[in-house]
Amino acid sequence: MNKKEICFITCVNDETLYERAASHIDMLYLPRDYTVTKIAIRDAKSMTSGYNEAMVQSNATYKVYLHQDTMIINRMFLHDLLFLFENHPSLGMFGVIGAKDLPENSVWWDSKLKAGKILEKRDTYGYLSFIEADYAFQTAAVIDGVLMATQYDIPWEEQFDGWHFYDVSQSFLFQSEGYEVGIAHQPHPWVMHECGEEFDQIAYGHYLHQFHIWQRTLSQ
Repeated sequence: MNKKEICFITCVNDETLYERAASHIDMLYLPRDYTVTKIAIRDAKSMTSGYNEAMVQSNATYKVYLHQDTMIINRMFLHDLLFLFENHPSLGMFGVIGAKDLPENSVWWDSKLKAGKILEKRDTYGYLSFIEADYAFQTAAVIDGVLMATQYDIPWEEQFDGWHFYDVSQSFLFQSEGYEVGIAHQPHPWVMHECGEEFDQIAYGHYLHQFHIWQRTLSQ
């Protein structure tokens, strides 16, 4: 693995959005002696299959799995990523928003312990701010897939063969391997998520049911 490389991985079906997301990556301040690469997976059957395809293509130690509509606005992001991972080897994966516990219904945004912060653009701009870490990062049960940065490779669970619960299941997989999952301390939001209003409730319900079954097998 190349400890001097940071790879950004994205499943892409909207070239205009991805071009903007990639331009934000290009504007990040680059740590000395490090390189940044980008892998765009097009025509992926699912988020998990696309991420697995890219994961094996890259030998970068540090990988950032990023939505095509996620704009990183913290230009010191790469430095912050290295600080977190180099000083916390038990931190397997971090994000910017999620929850410190997973409610019984497995819908993380229904948690009373939501954590982190993010800017969103739906029909208008919004600012979500929840529990903030005192320093560096706070441990979370689950992080949202808008941005998921890793320093270890664990295959994504392709049983989730759509666009939901890839993030929740990966959070659980990292913890089952003994790693911490965290949400970074952000004095100000690190990303803008231009997510719009579209949401497939039927598909989400299908994978929610699937996750409940999978979670029981994971704990056995």
